[in-house]
Amino acid sequence: MRLPAVVSKLHRAINRNGGVTYVHCTAGLGRAPAVALAYMYWVLGYKLSEAHKFLQSRRACCPKLEAIRSATADVLTGLPSGRVILSWKGGKHSSVEVSGLDVGWGQRIPLKFNPSESVWLLERDLPEGHYEYKYIVDGEWTCNASELMTSPQGDGHVNNYIHVSSPDSDNESKALRKRLIAEDDLTLFERQMIREFLEQ
Repeated sequence: MRLPAVVSKLHRAINRNGGVTYVHCTAGLGRAPAVALAYMYWVLGYKLSEAHKFLQSRRACCPKLEAIRSATADVLTGLPSGRVILSWKGGKHSSVEVSGLDVGWGQRIPLKFNPSESVWLLERDLPEGHYEYKYIVDGEWTCNASELMTSPQGDGHVNNYIHVSSPDSDNESKALRKRLIAEDDLTLFERQMIREFLEQ
């Protein structure tokens, strides 16, 4: 979600510095390469796959291409959102939290207890997209078996997940978003729109 704002800062820095700017994050494996890749895709005119191949030829890294595609769709179609309700049944707990979703695995969101129904609840508006999360019940990380779960990862762990879609999106925006998430290139008009967005 922060990618467009960071690419905007990079775009301004490159223009100020005559085309040379150093981009870094903690390890230079995910976030910094994603910013460089998005800049190459949005501003320099590369296809996403070409930019990724070029970046990989210079540095072994693992930027999340789906995040760049989603950010591209967000910039060009707006940020449609949907209301999500997560719940954990049972009142014999002192705390129930969720990690993941849109806040990342290092943050936690507390659920509120509804004593009349003996259920912990979280209502949250999230932009369209796919989100993985886990519950933390009395300090123990766990999944809710009554909600959707991912297939086991290589190390065997699973997460709950939810796919959010906005009921308010018009068909044209939905079709554009679907194309932007699936395809590898942008039109000249779309690149111009993104450049204008970055320069605001």
